[in-house]
Formats: sequence, structure tokens, C-alpha cells
Amino acid sequence: MPRYYWAGYLLCTLSAPISSLISPTAVKNARAAQEVNALFSAAPSVEPATQTDIPPEEDQNHYDAVVVGGGPAGLLSAIMLAQKLPALSSLPSPGKRVVVYDRLVPPPPPDNVVYSTDVSKYYLLGIGHRGQNALKYFDVWDDVEKASVAVMGRRDWQPGKMKEEDGRITMSNKEVTSRVLARDKLVGVLKEVIETRYNDVIELKYGYQVDPITFGNEDATIDGEEAGPPVQLQVSQCTPISSDSDIEECSIENNQPRQVTTQFLIGADGAARGIANAMETADKEYRKQTNLFQRLFGKSKRLPFRVTRYDDDNQRVYKSIPICFPEHWPHDLNYSARSVNNRGTFEALPSDANGNYCALLLLRPDDVLASANCDPKVLREYFDTQFPQFSKLLGDEVMKDVAKKCASTLPSFRFAGPRHHEGGRTVILGDCVHTVKPYFGLGANTALEDVKILSQIFESIPELEKNIHRAPPEFTKQRAADSSALVKISRGMDRPGKIGTMRFVLPLILDSIFNKIAPKIFGPSMFGMFQKQNISFTQIQRKKRLDRLMQSVVIGTVLSSIGMGIGYSTKVLAKTLGMSTTVVRGSLAAFIGVAGFARSKLSKKESN
Repeated sequence: MPRYYWAGYLLCTLSAPISSLISPTAVKNARAAQEVNALFSAAPSVEPATQTDIPPEEDQNHYDAVVVGGGPAGLLSAIMLAQKLPALSSLPSPGKRVVVYDRLVPPPPPDNVVYSTDVSKYYLLGIGHRGQNALKYFDVWDDVEKASVAVMGRRDWQPGKMKEEDGRITMSNKEVTSRVLARDKLVGVLKEVIETRYNDVIELKYGYQVDPITFGNEDATIDGEEAGPPVQLQVSQCTPISSDSDIEECSIENNQPRQVTTQFLIGADGAARGIANAMETADKEYRKQTNLFQRLFGKSKRLPFRVTRYDDDNQRVYKSIPICFPEHWPHDLNYSARSVNNRGTFEALPSDANGNYCALLLLRPDDVLASANCDPKVLREYFDTQFPQFSKLLGDEVMKDVAKKCASTLPSFRFAGPRHHEGGRTVILGDCVHTVKPYFGLGANTALEDVKILSQIFESIPELEKNIHRAPPEFTKQRAADSSALVKISRGMDRPGKIGTMRFVLPLILDSIFNKIAPKIFGPSMFGMFQKQNISFTQIQRKKRLDRLMQSVVIGTVLSSIGMGIGYSTKVLAKTLGMSTTVVRGSLAAFIGVAGFARSKLSKKESN
């Protein structure tokens, strides 16, 4: 059974716009790359920035904290820093303590009508208990809730069931009701919060590319024991390049970069992974220049940093579709249907409370409907035969627009670790350390939870302004294992064919059975575990492994008992009839086979 049926309404709960998740922004900056590689070599030497490097309107070249990435996790990180981080250095008045750099232009304000009139342009996030708890922690949930829509349940059509009345409604019984809104709308809400509440502390800069020069740990001792000098960054203006593809390109050629220093750096730039890539480069250089003994026992010993990337063996692409449901259709449900031949899956989530939905059509990459400029008549025919309940709601112009689109690709699974920090002044969080497909609504929620965890670490450190270097290693200690567990669990639920059946469908069935029989011993299914509060992904992983072990023992014991019972019964029957045990066993097997064949024939005749 395909994973997409079980994933259901979480399909649209993206951790970032898929165009940004799949395709890291192509940045043309050969000069910056050469400088970074050179500066990561042994004994780096960096010339201090001069005033002539900085445009007149940008005269601040030092901040207490820099956040790279202006998405939900990046902006929430800035709010967290404004709330929790004390002054780390003397800044010129009216200097700002925190700056956020993002390569793209800012999104429309949250009250812009474009979120209702152009719904297929903005990908949706489902905010569950992890994300909601994080947003409440920083007192921004009320703002987000006003801009979002509640999803109270789902309505499914089984393959072959195509009438409107065939859809089965299942209401959600989760402790926390999921709220849905466009990813850019969430960014717009957080941007407004910053501009209205923290404008004197946080500076937002759009259209900038950031490349680390040094992480401030070159002269430090053992990783995390000293803060080291400030982090040095190269900041360049980033000019967007128009493109017909989903790749967000920008060019920083012909722009004079400037240098910025900071006491604390947070990399939250998603799939672009600018800070994470620099950390990976720095780690490779470090390992080239040190031997095993130095890495384990030397003055500058540190955990390795690597990115584990998985090949996508279950590829799907998608096209987004705007659809408006009439009044007699509930506007607080997720709508889901699969085609008879498993060719495609249709999923839709509400963009607002007025029936405007963003739908996705999931297809295989080699499907003719996934290609750009496919025949709209063929697309219409496909909807008429497979999804007629939705086809009647889609006009010809919508079909033409969808047929014209290039299909977007879902991100591949990957995670960074076992270190999420560099020295005593840099951490990375969010999608750049744990990238998952958006089926299960975990990407964005976990990224927001990362920010909450980092904030709690700040709060636990006495005299934070003097001991800021303790936070990055502690963040690695608390989150690295969870990032790995999240990605491994999610990937295990997305495997194709027999592997998927054994690793996802069968465990889902077993969990349902055993949890009903002994709920105090066996946990719910993986989806049920995801909805539990105050439990980490590492704990979920351990619990499910224990459940599998106990289920195997129970099943093995039951089957052994049945086998022993059948063997004993056969011997008794053979002795009673005066026949050999072999003959009795053969006769029983033949009887069972004939009975099964007759039953299948009778079922076919009744169905006809």
C-alpha cells in the first residue's frame, strides 16, 4: 500500500517552499569561494575590514548576533535573540544588536490578498504541537493563529471511489489542532512582529549572500571550552536572476563585498546551507592537517562534521493546483484521493476559511503529465477519469496553467552531524541540519522547536554574556541525535515496494493491533507517536525498536504454540483413525487448499 495514503493531509505541510528545499540557490561568486577555501587553511590571516569596503548607508560592521536565513526558523531565531541574548559587546548608538540576512526579497504582508487569490504560488505549512509550542514560547502564537486556518480532519476517497458522496470523513482526535498557512505568510507575520516590537534591536536585510571567512575557533582550545575571537563574515549584495525553473538564482558578481563580525552566528538558511557548507569545508581542511591522535587528544580536538545524504529511491514530483470548494463542502478538512492505478495522488489543504485550497498532484517523474507544457486536454481527461469529484471544480484556464507548469521535486533525506556547531560562536539549525520530505509535517515544526531548545540552553547558562561559548556544544548534545532519528524515521516510512511494506505498512498494522490489545505496553503507530507531546524523535525511535522486539517475541510464541498444537492434534487424530501421521497431515493440507480455492471462486461469483 503506498505511503501517500497514510501520509494524507500532511502532504502540504512543507518545511519550506519546495522550490527552496529541492534546489539550493545557485550563487555565482567564484571570488568568495576562493577566499573562503583559502582562509580555512592552516593559520588563516584575515585583514580587518576598512571603512571604504562599506557603502555609506551601511556603516555598522559588528553585531552581537547574525542570523543567516530569513525563513520561519531564521526570523524566530532573531526574535529569540532579541528576547534572551544579553548585550555581548559595545555597539555604537543607534546600532542594532541582531541582523538577519536573506538572499531573497521579503514576502508580501500577511494581510495581502495574494494569499487568497494566488493560492498555488504559496506552499502551505501545517503547524502542529511542536511548532505551536515554540511560537507560544516566544509570545508570537496569537499573531500566527490569526493568520492560519484550522484543519479539523480529512476526507478520503479510496481508489475507484469517485463520487462526491464516496468520500469518507475522519475527524482528528489530536490533542493540538493543526493550523495551516502559507509559508510566506508565516514569514510575513514574524517580520511584522519584528518590525513592530523589536525594530530597535533587529535589522532585516534582504538580497544579501553571506559567506563565513573564519568561525573564531582557529586559536581556541578544545571545542567549546573557549569562545575565541568573533566570527568574520563576507556579506555581498545578491541580485535575483529571472528564471523559468524553480531554482532561485542570484548573482553577486560586480558587487564589492564587505566584512561583518559577530559574537554569535546562527545558520538557518535551509537547503541553501551556506553556513553548513562552510563548516563541512572547514572540517575537511582540519582533518587534512591533523592526524588521528591530534583529533582525539590534541589541543583542538572536536567532533567531526559530515552530511549524510540518501539517494531518493521513491521519487515523486508535483504540480500545485488552485481549487475553490463550494459552500456545501467543509472548508476545514484536508481532501485526499488516489488514482486506481496508483499513477497519481491528489491532496488539498485550505489556504483560508473561504474554501480556497492549495492542491498538489503527485506523479512519478517520468509521467507525461509531469512534464512542462503537457496537453491540457490529456490532463483534463485524467482528472475526469480518476478524480471527477475534483475535475468539475477546476476550470479550463486552471487546467491550462497546470499543464504549462514544470513539476517540482521533493527534497531528498539528509542530516548533518554529529556536530551542529562550529567552535563557541556558531550553531546551525532547521532544514540545513535535518531535511525530510513534507509528507509527515515534521520539517518546519522541528525547525521551530530547534529555536526553542537553543533559547532554553541560553537561559540555563549563568552569566551568558561571558559564557556564550557553552551554548553551541550543548545545542549539539541536545539536538544532534534527534536530527538523525527524525531523518531515519521519515525515510523508513518512504521506502518503495517490498521494503516499504516491511518497514512502514506492516509495522503500521502491527502497531494498531498490539496497541488495541495492550495499550500500556505497546505504543501507538508512528503517526500517533508523532502527535505525542514532550517526546523526542530519539525516544520515539527507541520505543518503536522495543515494540518491534516485543511484537516479534509475541508473534513467534503464538506461532510456535499453534504449530505445537497442530502437531499434537495430528498425532491424536492419526492414532484414533489408525493412520500414519504423514497421511493425516497431507489430507488436512489438501482439504485446506480445496476449501480456499472454492471460497475464492465463490467470492468472484458473488461480486459479479
